[in-house]
Amino acid sequence: MNLKEKDIDVLRKVSLIAGIFTILVALTMLFSIIQLKAIDPLDNPVLTEIKEQYDNDPGNTVKAEQVRALDLMARKAYFASRRQIETGSYLLLAGAIVFFFSQYVLSENKKAVPVIPGELPDETDVRKKGMKHMLVSVSIITATAIIASFFLRSGLPDLDRKRPAGKKEKTGRPALVKGSYEPDAVNFPFFRGQDSRGIAGGRNYPLHWNGEDGTNIKWKLQIPKDGKSSPVIWGDKLFVTGAENTDCEVYCIDKKSGEILWSASASGIPGEPSVVPEMDYDAGMAVSTAAVNASSVCAIFANGNLICLDHDGNTKWAKNLETPENVYGYSCSLIIHEDLLLVQYDADIKVSLMGFELESGELKWETIRRDRPSWSSPVLANFNGTAQVIINGNPWVTGFDPVSGKELWAVECMSGDVAPSVAVNGTMVYAVTDYAVLAAIRPGTGASIIWSDDMFTPDVSSPVATDEYLFLATGYGDVVCYDAMKGDTLWTHYLMDQFYASPVIADDRVWLLNRSGVMKVIKADSRFELLAESPLGEAADCTPAFSDGCIYIRGRENLYCISEIE
Repeated sequence: MNLKEKDIDVLRKVSLIAGIFTILVALTMLFSIIQLKAIDPLDNPVLTEIKEQYDNDPGNTVKAEQVRALDLMARKAYFASRRQIETGSYLLLAGAIVFFFSQYVLSENKKAVPVIPGELPDETDVRKKGMKHMLVSVSIITATAIIASFFLRSGLPDLDRKRPAGKKEKTGRPALVKGSYEPDAVNFPFFRGQDSRGIAGGRNYPLHWNGEDGTNIKWKLQIPKDGKSSPVIWGDKLFVTGAENTDCEVYCIDKKSGEILWSASASGIPGEPSVVPEMDYDAGMAVSTAAVNASSVCAIFANGNLICLDHDGNTKWAKNLETPENVYGYSCSLIIHEDLLLVQYDADIKVSLMGFELESGELKWETIRRDRPSWSSPVLANFNGTAQVIINGNPWVTGFDPVSGKELWAVECMSGDVAPSVAVNGTMVYAVTDYAVLAAIRPGTGASIIWSDDMFTPDVSSPVATDEYLFLATGYGDVVCYDAMKGDTLWTHYLMDQFYASPVIADDRVWLLNRSGVMKVIKADSRFELLAESPLGEAADCTPAFSDGCIYIRGRENLYCISEIE
């Protein structure tokens, strides 16, 4: 191989830069690993002392702000170092490949050097020795960094919150929502269940299953048409939606046997567009989850088709609302309050909340919202005896009267692409979106933010709350538990894979389905405790449904019923 002198000079420079880059990355990785192994970022005497002072005086707002500020700084430093380690291996590999390839090409280049009497001593050997030393150095440091990253990473701290000495740890308390809210053990009627709150009733849900070998898989069904909508349940019937091109369908499935009882077309509705609207490639026509009650099942699709059926598949009414076009495609799920179907319509042409009479389809009211389009879904709540439907919008988090559509309160705090729905408990509303903020809001007249945090912000997955705890899962794989009232971070854990499905609390456990289809089951408590990891055997983004001791998960290809099988 013969290269021109100009090309050789370029290769030498590239090799030198790649070698220095690889050494710097390797040294940075080693330093980060050693630092995280040796130092727990939350084991800070100053933070511990202020936390103790705040625990003794919980009404002290100055101490509360100091705790949050120090805690946020510590966690940001921790995750910056940890992600530096996890991404550093790729940079390290890239730099090493460039360096070794450049060295290989240079070593293969043969160039005759004429012998001239009286010439200066040849410095080729000196340069070769120098490059050899660099080659050996880069190899040793690279290998050391890679080996260290694999062997030491498992021992890195998980940032479980340490309690100050002398403080008694709370144990054994159930994390169910207090007060009059009792989730249904059989019906799971909306996206994230009853009232769309992410709380399921019932007990004895299986912890372990395997979709590949069939362990605890009661039945498995391939839905005829694709969709990202989550399953909803009423009695013994499960409902999902699907679409292929412009063909939209609603499916009713026997939840015990997995048999499709009927399918109903949601196409051919007057006013529907003849082509599929533009949307994100990862979305589709059937993203929005249906809503069901004792007499009706309602579904909406990304072309604006809205349909209401009875439980035998007969159409009660259907209409096209005009295509809700936006940058990613329509994804807002439906919810029912008493005799009204509530539709969150978020599009470029308008942003509104509509109330349709469930039996006739008559539009009873429409409230134009002050927001830009979002991809969240409405949530029902009751504060101080006042029923309300709450929407996480951009920039307003707003509560509306579900009977009249009147705005009850609003807090301006969100920005960007808002996809997560709110979490609610007996007294608070929790709104969040990625690259913005997690805001704990006290609703009602004079609604205001009680506490906030900007460290952990999901991009798709919605949070879930009890009166004690707030749980959320991010698109980076972080799972977090907050003190719902104070905003303290009780624990965090990094589970590596992304979460799109929203967590559900059932049987005093938090059920988190990652995008690979693995369910992480965590104790709903102030300390992190992983109870189980169960694989579905295929990718999954849909939020699972819980009913009668069975878990229903829609994967990328199939719908599964998971139950304890003796």
